[in-house]
Amino acid sequence: MPAIMLALGYQLQASEVSSDSLDHIQLEEVIVSGTRAGVETPVSYTNISASEIQKQNAARNIPAILQNTPSLVAFTEDGLGVGNTYFRIRGTDATRINVTLNGMPLNNPETQEVFWVNLPDLSNSLQNIQIQRGVGTSTNGAGAFGASISLQTTGAQSEAYGEASTAVGSYGTFLSNIAAGTGILDNGLSFDARFSRVFGEGYVRNGKVNHTNFYAALSHYTDRQLIRLSYLKGVQHTGITWEGVSEEQMQDEEYGRQYNPAGEYYDDAGNRLYYDNETDNYYSDIVQLTLSRELNRRLVLNAGLSYNYGYGYYENYRYNRRYSDFGLEPQTIGDSTHTRTDFVRQKMMENDFYVANVGLNYIDGPWKLTFGGMYSYYDGDHFGKLPWIKHSANIPANYEWYFNVGRKSELNFFTKAEYQLNQKLSLFGDLQYRHIDYRFSGMDDDLMDLTGDFTYDFFNPKAGISFRMNDFNRFFASVAVGQREPLRADLKDGIKGGGVNPIQPERMIDYELGYHYEGAGGTRLSANFYYMDYHNQMVQTGKLTDIGYKLMENVKDSYRAGIELEASVPLWENKVRLDANATFSRNKINNYIAYFDLYDSPDNYGWVGQESVEYGTTNISYSPDIVSAMGITYQPTSAFYVNLLGKYVSKQYMDNTSDDSRAIDAYFVTNLSAGYTFKKTALGTFNLQLFANNLFNREYVANGWAATDRFEDGSSINYIGYYPQATRNYMARLTLTF
Repeated sequence: MPAIMLALGYQLQASEVSSDSLDHIQLEEVIVSGTRAGVETPVSYTNISASEIQKQNAARNIPAILQNTPSLVAFTEDGLGVGNTYFRIRGTDATRINVTLNGMPLNNPETQEVFWVNLPDLSNSLQNIQIQRGVGTSTNGAGAFGASISLQTTGAQSEAYGEASTAVGSYGTFLSNIAAGTGILDNGLSFDARFSRVFGEGYVRNGKVNHTNFYAALSHYTDRQLIRLSYLKGVQHTGITWEGVSEEQMQDEEYGRQYNPAGEYYDDAGNRLYYDNETDNYYSDIVQLTLSRELNRRLVLNAGLSYNYGYGYYENYRYNRRYSDFGLEPQTIGDSTHTRTDFVRQKMMENDFYVANVGLNYIDGPWKLTFGGMYSYYDGDHFGKLPWIKHSANIPANYEWYFNVGRKSELNFFTKAEYQLNQKLSLFGDLQYRHIDYRFSGMDDDLMDLTGDFTYDFFNPKAGISFRMNDFNRFFASVAVGQREPLRADLKDGIKGGGVNPIQPERMIDYELGYHYEGAGGTRLSANFYYMDYHNQMVQTGKLTDIGYKLMENVKDSYRAGIELEASVPLWENKVRLDANATFSRNKINNYIAYFDLYDSPDNYGWVGQESVEYGTTNISYSPDIVSAMGITYQPTSAFYVNLLGKYVSKQYMDNTSDDSRAIDAYFVTNLSAGYTFKKTALGTFNLQLFANNLFNREYVANGWAATDRFEDGSSINYIGYYPQATRNYMARLTLTF
């Protein structure tokens, strides 16, 4: 369990600093204070320090590093956590989790999620992370709905430093990392930079990665001000692994658990081959300018500008496809006319994301106030090209078969207030207003016209109370409203062909009741009850539009309810620490109706229409009833530690029907890590880390997808794709600090 950080916001430290001076650490914290919860904030949250990040950092993406935090389920497509990696919190997916970097929004405005593979090795550039579960506090960015994650990049160190790190592991995984910083110079300036490369083959076939990350920051400190210009660049080339593997294929010797059908095709002789450039590629540039200034002893200004540029595409082989799928005429070559052929396609995107925000933190006696606002503008192009066509008579090279644009702007304001009634009782209030304007136009990849203009206005109030019984025991309660607009994919599929889009925004009321104990000896215990009451939750029911597109639909009544338990107990004079967390939950849709494609028979497969089935109350997909983690850490000295962690996730359904034939089995996986810091040498200080993941060699699946076809005789066929996780694998990392 991550250790609790120092107080996060300047407002929590005001009594500890002089009226006219802030040290550089406190200035760092001021930058993110508007997006984070403090000690008395009545929300459920977890803080993760730099040392805890480092202990879990085995060349893996952020979801894998966070996998042992409460209510979080992480999974990866490549099986290792180096390629495409994702997570859910309380069963909510990435599109409902708000992420900020130094207080700036990081979620893609159209998909509303963060693709962590596009930010390779980001963890090495972070100094801390906060996870808020539930609606949480208002933030600068997309509305938090299921959870919020606040990332803070590394700040300047007091003295000059250098670092070099190398990691090698199973399946050809290799990481190299170098970093250096000037420390804070006499003139207040500091410069920090970090560069890393990650290579690997992945656990599944074509799970290869080739990632590059660069981070640089120029900072200037005075007694009352911090201004920082930072730049983060990510380049990723990752093999496509999203198709999954069926249970039959996993058990077949010809295929097995590591099989991946991506790029599969057949030559003229009928031999099965694989296209060797079945890849996802993305280039990301993030520039941020942040300012934190103490205007007077009561008032602190935070302001920021951010520009995110992204360009990417995925390339894959399309075997025996119709020319008409790409808006092309049949091709006549010699005496042969081809209506079908093989293609290599690239589906591409290029986007610009501009953000400006400002916030004021005001402290006066029992009052702690935060006022903030943000404006963002997103311009995204989506287009597709054909770099190769097997039979082509007169088709231009890199033929572009579709192009569409999406433009989304948001204006939001929020006010947060904490009032300390007395030494025991404090009140919390939070008001947020969001205005979103989103429009798109052009032609989609299926050659259907896209024209849409959507406007949303949301008002999200929050209120809570915190009661400190004594120095050790604290209780809190809160209620919060969260609202979320539909995704680009939800909207476009509903309007194609001039259809009317029925999808409505989601609304949720989040009730939280918590208890926290922190003993003088370092023992920490907590319990948090939550009830997340949804209205119009967006789910896929299988229903189609009149022209055959799957619709995201609103289900009127659904909820998530559970209890989160955490414990951290030091033993043997703090040489041993036991950490554990467990979430027990119920996640239900009331009066659920599913729609299935109906065919005449498995032999003919003539489409008849759709069949609806009423299921009553069902389990929400990908929402396990139990998620737990337990670890034991032995650290007899500051130089050496051994950590054993176990993670349990109960059964998950892959759709909303609660059908056991479309479910992921429960799993328990154990990881072992150890580290030793050698005495300082003439070169510097060496730190060695060893990781053994899936220590007991379990063959388990962490995620998947399911679809079902039904037939007029009452039979059905399930199509399922699983994402197997790697069996036992290892990693060793050596770091030199000087």
